[in-house]
Amino acid sequence: MIEDEFFSDEESFQEWLFFASDVLEIFSEDFKELQLDYSPESLIRLEKWILDNHATTQSFLDNEPAKVLDEMIRYVGRVYVKNLNGKWDVSLDDPQYVYYSFPIVKIGKGIEASPLTDILSCTDRRYGDYMYKMFKNTEEEMEEKGVR
Repeated sequence: MIEDEFFSDEESFQEWLFFASDVLEIFSEDFKELQLDYSPESLIRLEKWILDNHATTQSFLDNEPAKVLDEMIRYVGRVYVKNLNGKWDVSLDDPQYVYYSFPIVKIGKGIEASPLTDILSCTDRRYGDYMYKMFKNTEEEMEEKGVR
């Protein structure tokens, strides 16, 4: 799933967005034991599942189906969208941009969240609440910048 480019054009990104609700409905049903309710706290439950099932980032990437990684990206991003009034976006203009071609959530003035980065970082850092802390850090940054 992780390649040099996630999206090659705006049309593929828009198609990905169009099917997000359907994909997330299936994901929430498949992982119903995690009580995925789009709350920031649900990120802790999702991270616990990831860490319980994968000892390393490489294990996660090698053994988790691309479909599940895609669903997790959508879910983590939706938590930001729903709780922080974020908006999905993709940058396809600058190949040097750190999140080039990857789905991100933009929140206000220059604040961005990368669900993929959050997920992969949690598998490496193994704190158990890394994604939740990143969400709370974003919330704090919004307050500092007067965004809400």
